[in-house]
Amino acid sequence: MNQLPNILIVDDIEDNLILLEAVLSNIKVHVIKALSGAEALEKTRGIELALAIVDVMMPGLDGYELTVRLNEERTGEKVPVIFLTAAFYNEQEVFKGYTSGAVDYIFKPFSKTILMSKVNVFLDLYNQKKIVKKDAALLKSSAVQLAWANAALKESEEKYRNYIDHAPDGVFVADEAGRYIEVNMAACRITGYSKDELLKMSVIDLLPEETVETGMDQFRNLLETGSIKADLMFKTKQGLRRWWTLEAIRYDETRIICFAKDITDRKHTEDELKSSLEQLHQLTKHIEKVREDERIAISRELHDDLGQALTVVKIDLELIRQSVSGSETELKVKNVSALVSETIKTVQRLTLQLRPAIIDDLGIEAAIEWYTKEYAQRNGVEIFLETQSRSFISPETSLIIFRIMQESLTNIARHSKATEVSISLIQLDENLCFSISDNGIGISEAEINSRKSFGIIGMKERSASLGGKLDIHPGNDGGTVIKCTFPLN
Repeated sequence: MNQLPNILIVDDIEDNLILLEAVLSNIKVHVIKALSGAEALEKTRGIELALAIVDVMMPGLDGYELTVRLNEERTGEKVPVIFLTAAFYNEQEVFKGYTSGAVDYIFKPFSKTILMSKVNVFLDLYNQKKIVKKDAALLKSSAVQLAWANAALKESEEKYRNYIDHAPDGVFVADEAGRYIEVNMAACRITGYSKDELLKMSVIDLLPEETVETGMDQFRNLLETGSIKADLMFKTKQGLRRWWTLEAIRYDETRIICFAKDITDRKHTEDELKSSLEQLHQLTKHIEKVREDERIAISRELHDDLGQALTVVKIDLELIRQSVSGSETELKVKNVSALVSETIKTVQRLTLQLRPAIIDDLGIEAAIEWYTKEYAQRNGVEIFLETQSRSFISPETSLIIFRIMQESLTNIARHSKATEVSISLIQLDENLCFSISDNGIGISEAEINSRKSFGIIGMKERSASLGGKLDIHPGNDGGTVIKCTFPLN
């Protein structure tokens, strides 16, 4: 499509047309030539003209009539016409030309400089009109888009308002100072205040004295980060303390929206559950203490009563052997004496397992070394030890570590099919870290979390009694890792 301005030149003398075209060749325009008025009308039908240069005196349609016809067929802007004439006209003729649509006269022979200056003036006017039309079109388009945007905004605001009003949770909209600028009916329900009352209040007005500092810290954090999620205590109009869970975001420079849900009943349930769990922990500690006390009692009875009785029996058997004659009787007495010796060793082993005195005498590190040495001999397992504790470990703590080790090694012997076990007890700052790992077949997640894994449950309870945490997970190279970390104090 031609983007250059169209200029119509009309003259019944072809040489004049050639001269005009040559003059206009120095500017960027599209020239439409016609030798008559009729040809000019035919060639320009439906074409926008920036300017027409028309000879006044032509056979058929003269310049006046052509100008009138050109503008009659156009509903938009009229075509500016410059008349070319070889004769001087009086005022009536000039007036006739202007009334027909002419904008200027140039007399032949014309000056190229004057003609070009006039043409450039009208081209500038034409371009200005094009720019104005384009701006008008853009303005109209922008107006339509603005209307659509306003309609969409209104619809969005209606949806927003509908959501706010019918949200099941309390919705609070506040400014940067914490003053409420919008609330919904659910907010009124959980606070006990009316909407008008809340719109005269701020965040701090709903905070009881004991949570003002925490609540305002959360509000400042919201302003800095743009969002928060927290559980806080608030007070109702009736003075009741209630727990809310809050999710708040800063959705523009001046407004904050907060969604609040009353979780007081859930909090009470959690507190009751926490109390029950604490009671359960205390009960577990008590049962464990009773069990250890019973073990101590049994250990003492085995050592003091049964151990001493067996020793006396062994001494009496030795006296009997020395007093009898006959190889057969002597052999029987000797066999019985050997059996008594083995029984004494069994009693000693049971006594040590029930309450290893070595823990009280030499500490946990010596107890671990003694127990693992016997364990390795009984089960054909190679054990690697690393103990680096720098602080004193109380007998009570040592005993719990020892029991966790006992249970872990028992599980390894029963289930893991391991050939190597690594045990470490090291101090990290103010914490003790005790771990046992093996190269066995490992343990599944289901087995770790099974409610029937009483050994694992017992180890976790023992660890918790020291304020620690026990973790069980697969090793990097297979097998299982049991790790317990707890504070020295």
